[in-house]
Amino acid sequence: MLRTILIAAAALGIAVFGGFWWLFLADSKAPEAAPGLFAIGDWRSRLPDDPSALPTEIRVLEIGRDKAPGFAARAGGFDSDWNTTYNAVQIVWPGRTMIVDGAIDAATAEGMKQSEADWSFDAAAYDTLLAAMLKAEQVVITHEHLDHVIALARHPDPAALGPRLTLNAPQIGALPLFAIGALDPAIASLAPRLDGDVQSIAPGVVIIPAAGHTPGSQLVFIRTQDGRETLLIGDVAWSLDAVETLTTRPVLTQYMIFDPDEDRASVKAQLRALHDLMAANPDLAVIPAHDGDHIRALIEEGRLIEGFRD
Repeated sequence: MLRTILIAAAALGIAVFGGFWWLFLADSKAPEAAPGLFAIGDWRSRLPDDPSALPTEIRVLEIGRDKAPGFAARAGGFDSDWNTTYNAVQIVWPGRTMIVDGAIDAATAEGMKQSEADWSFDAAAYDTLLAAMLKAEQVVITHEHLDHVIALARHPDPAALGPRLTLNAPQIGALPLFAIGALDPAIASLAPRLDGDVQSIAPGVVIIPAAGHTPGSQLVFIRTQDGRETLLIGDVAWSLDAVETLTTRPVLTQYMIFDPDEDRASVKAQLRALHDLMAANPDLAVIPAHDGDHIRALIEEGRLIEGFRD
């Protein structure tokens, strides 16, 4: 009898450990190489020769924040918290601007809340974003998840916003999922302006398709007049340490949050490519959209400016 109990206990322990390993640690490491995936030389070749044509500033506006366990953003990250930010980016030239990403509204922020003590939503900042979109020459998004598209799908003036949207086909197809009621015809009838290839969309701004986290995911490469280069990576990783440690989100996060699932093989290859890109280009600022600590450090360093310009 004792032997039977011990065998059953051992089997249970193995099953528990196996389940823990699969949900929290497995299938999370980037491959050894991802050659040719992200070619920064190609992006640079699409920049203007005249530095005065480049943007002057990159600004970030935080609409909300939250806190979650570190292992939600990076498999094995049990020793830290993940300070999450929901924001939009403004690229500034003399006399014009571009907006990247559409953040969240109050209802979405409330629904996604993880920490009662650390969660917040800035209604005034959200209103600033809505107004800035109508002043921008273009509005783009890194990918088609609700915390990046809400201000597009629910904008109070879709007729004015529509002509400014520079989106790819999967991004346009996802917008009806996040509208309140039917998506306004001014946005629902949009044709894609991004063709799925590496594409310069303004002086100093290059779009790099990166399907994986979502079908319409893309990176935004920016060079400013001071010669600094910045790469907005959306949600390829939720924290920079995921890129640095070559470790993506745990399987548990995928099961609990993503519908449909992300393409984990593609995301892991992109992590490797980003890691190698950073190693080869140490002055390149790589920015995951939700890494609150990293974005705060870049603001303090002067690489980003807090708040939007009117």
